[in-house]
Amino acid sequence: MRNIKTSKDGADGGKYPSKSGVPPLAGHGPMENYEPKDEYIRVESVQQHWIRRKLISQKYPEVLEFPTNHSPTAIWVLVLVASLVITAKLLENSSIWVILLVAYVFGATVSHALWVLIHELTHDLVWEGSFMNSVFLLIADLPHIIPAGISFRHFHRLHHSFLNETYSDPDVPLPIENQYFKSKIGKLVWFCMYSVVIGLRSFYYPLKNQSPFSIWMVANYICNITFSYVVAQWVGFYGMVYLVMSSLMSVGFFLHPLGARWIAEHFAVTQSEQETYSTYGIINTIGFNIGYHNEHHDFVRVPYVYLPRLTEIAQEFYKKGLRYHTSYWRVLYEFLNQENFTFNSRVVRYPKSQN
Repeated sequence: MRNIKTSKDGADGGKYPSKSGVPPLAGHGPMENYEPKDEYIRVESVQQHWIRRKLISQKYPEVLEFPTNHSPTAIWVLVLVASLVITAKLLENSSIWVILLVAYVFGATVSHALWVLIHELTHDLVWEGSFMNSVFLLIADLPHIIPAGISFRHFHRLHHSFLNETYSDPDVPLPIENQYFKSKIGKLVWFCMYSVVIGLRSFYYPLKNQSPFSIWMVANYICNITFSYVVAQWVGFYGMVYLVMSSLMSVGFFLHPLGARWIAEHFAVTQSEQETYSTYGIINTIGFNIGYHNEHHDFVRVPYVYLPRLTEIAQEFYKKGLRYHTSYWRVLYEFLNQENFTFNSRVVRYPKSQN
């Protein structure tokens, strides 16, 4: 087990917690070559995001003036839902190979973009208050067919509340995942079946936290089942196959690179204790700036449209101060092929660590 202890204010003057007192290598590059991990990288420091948010706010107080809602995002929800349904109709008489190709290239991209908007709605960044955000979250989840949007909201909020705390953060792989999927073939299966893995993992967390069940979850199931029945009458069997495959591919099925986002965000690719990684590149054009992940965790109440400006203002804290990714393809390749890239490649802390 590798334990790292940093001061409460962080090493290097509270700027970037680091074992050596030196910020982790900024920029992007291949994963560092070090021995495979038999345990997580455990730290005893508070979240870097808390430290960085305080430092950035003090140095650049204008970042606190960003709006906390962006209602035009709701239009994108409607446009993307409509585009998936219309495409499904156009493909109703196509061959399965054409359906799979269109789903891989177009459908998965749109379905993933809807997951990003569900993420925005989860944080109430579209409308004032939670009600309308929840309503549009239900709408955004419709073409995914499988009703998972409200469950995502529940577990994603736990992720933020208990970031990288073992047995509390639902985003941290369980030890059993590393035990059974650590081989190359195992990681391949895990990645392609991520939607199943995360679903099964979620059953563990209601035992440790409050239940995800709510009236909104009931509404989620009713809406998706009703939507699926009605739309199936219009787009036919193959149209529904397209929608389901688009949904599954958006989270990694058939080795779709967009699924690598869930690896890129928090899996450690350096021996520093950097616990979150941003991705800068085309993904932010087609994915509503979802790659700005350090920025998001630092300032959760900032909508996606303002995150690039935040990075520009405080660039020494982000692109010039932290390691980041530029390609999900590269992340996926390294995850599948490097032995030292395991499910334990996570910077974690014990639950309720407030050292």
